[in-house]
Amino acid sequence: MSFSERMKLVPVKQIQKDNIDSVLKHRITNLIEETFDDNQSKFILDIMGYRTISDKNIFTIPVSHGGKNFDKLIATLQNLPWNNLYDIIEYGYSFLKTNCEDCTSNCDAIYDEANDEFYPCDYKLQMIEYSESFNCILEQEKSEYRLIDGVISPIIGEIEIACIEEASNTPFSSVNTHLQKALQLYSDRENPDYENSIKESISAVESMCCIITGLSGTQATLGNALKHLEDSGLILHGALKSAFEKMYGYASDTNGIRHGGIDFKNAPAEDAKYMLVSCSAFVNYLIEKHGKIGGTNE
Repeated sequence: MSFSERMKLVPVKQIQKDNIDSVLKHRITNLIEETFDDNQSKFILDIMGYRTISDKNIFTIPVSHGGKNFDKLIATLQNLPWNNLYDIIEYGYSFLKTNCEDCTSNCDAIYDEANDEFYPCDYKLQMIEYSESFNCILEQEKSEYRLIDGVISPIIGEIEIACIEEASNTPFSSVNTHLQKALQLYSDRENPDYENSIKESISAVESMCCIITGLSGTQATLGNALKHLEDSGLILHGALKSAFEKMYGYASDTNGIRHGGIDFKNAPAEDAKYMLVSCSAFVNYLIEKHGKIGGTNE
């Protein structure tokens, strides 16, 4: 809250949920103008179904602004509904992520001999800066949403955002896929699917446990994998292990989420949010513990 708001010199800005005011729209538009280039604009216009002009290869790091596609996108922004501006923020991130995935075979992580450490490729750095820039505006203008791993989602705390993003970008594609689906299902403004979001969150933990234990087929269940973690050298505190066994029971008993029980047909948003954050934290915890006992994280 600003000084003027605290001193009641101006009205306190309200949370923006079902619309955006002119200031937020102007700031989003300005940031798009400052950061997007013609290649990124072409990528977005294609997704939006507009006929684009340049057939230039999009898999190049942006070096300049301007161009016919860029001009067309900026002109389009003025008349778009508020929700389409959020769509464009997601599309812009998707462009960077697509390029990052395209270049991973050559620069998944670049080794710095002087400091003996790896650092991300240029696109990964752009994705980080992109998220931080838009989230700064969304926070300052009291939007209910934040950009989390490329998805505009209802407000989650900064620590929780970092936790979900870390768990959604592990070296394990199956874990990433489950958590990314959980986030998308939770964040769908028109048709949120909290039941299936919870399923995907728990499936991410199950997948991580099975990767560590080496279980597969009919044996590859979270309940069974939790029992075999110690066989892989990963020791959990009894209370923590018990908590996740009970969470698995919540999801898998005859009336549970994963069996489509009637009791959970209308799983509330707070349950889905709790499971998304908790399961992300547990995935990160398992990866760190597994790494300390010599397990591979690749």
